[in-house]
Amino acid sequence: MRDYVCVRVRNMKGVDVHTYDFDFDLTFAALLMHADGTIHRTYAGRDHSGSESHLSAASLQRALEDTRADHAAYVKDPRPPTPRAPQRVDRMPWMKARPKQPECYHCHNVNDARHGARRDAGTFRRTDAWLWPDPIQVGLSLERDAQERVTKVATGSAAARAGLAPGDLLVSLAGRRVRTFGDVQRVLDDADAQATEVPVTWTRAGKPMAATLQLAAAWKTPTPLVFAWRPSKWQMKPQPGFGGRPLDAQQKQALGIDPATFAFRIGYLVTWGENAATGRNARKAGLRKGDVILSLAGKNDFRSMDHYHAWFRFTRKPGSRVPVVRLRDGKRTTVELPVLE
Repeated sequence: MRDYVCVRVRNMKGVDVHTYDFDFDLTFAALLMHADGTIHRTYAGRDHSGSESHLSAASLQRALEDTRADHAAYVKDPRPPTPRAPQRVDRMPWMKARPKQPECYHCHNVNDARHGARRDAGTFRRTDAWLWPDPIQVGLSLERDAQERVTKVATGSAAARAGLAPGDLLVSLAGRRVRTFGDVQRVLDDADAQATEVPVTWTRAGKPMAATLQLAAAWKTPTPLVFAWRPSKWQMKPQPGFGGRPLDAQQKQALGIDPATFAFRIGYLVTWGENAATGRNARKAGLRKGDVILSLAGKNDFRSMDHYHAWFRFTRKPGSRVPVVRLRDGKRTTVELPVLE
């Protein structure tokens, strides 16, 4: 049908990111749209557990089928979005100023360019990165295949206070019909980051229900784990200046490390590019490639290397020092890592 838009994009070069608007940290997103630019459904989203946490053939099929009704209703009463000046990542001033232009502009380059421009201007705030909140920010966990179905409600959360429970089927948020993880994220992204209220409707055993999510100030602020998967973290500061690969159970056993704890072997020190000072700082503190890191500031329960990197950026303060327990040549020692600005 001519009213539908089907666009497949692998390279973001030339794409109007105002029209095709989604969570640009993702590696996959599908927008079900009217030809006038109205987005009916956002099939996208993931959590820290993996890139396919909310992607499946079943959920995509449901989204496509559900959107037919949305599209039919919209054709009878169209409300085209207000036109905006096109914005292309390859034409953003910050991106054009890079010494080397990428051969392929990835989705996350959009956020890189927007955040980079604000950093250069001195206007960037950490809250600028709290985009497309995970539904867990309001206390909701959603099923993978039937994404309107609530699987868990966090104790004490806004969702719990509103009366939602596992098994409920979401109908709308802020008056907008939601059927996917991405639909919920789009509504939450549009909501005020300060204390605010978001009306919610759902059904329970076929019975319609309604309430309001009472969201406190800073409700969009994620935990390091929730934010860990996002490429946006790489530009954030402070940075540790080193990373590597986590040890598996067999490697930890061979080194006499508790298999229940997180440990990783330093595979690189950042001694290149604009953040080279962080790697030199780690080296000066006594860290070397090949060292096994057992804990930082007493913490050894990271879920992944991404979690470690997000935690450092979220919790460490410039000017402070981080005790780092390392294993080298069978000996455990502690070094003090200064945290750079």
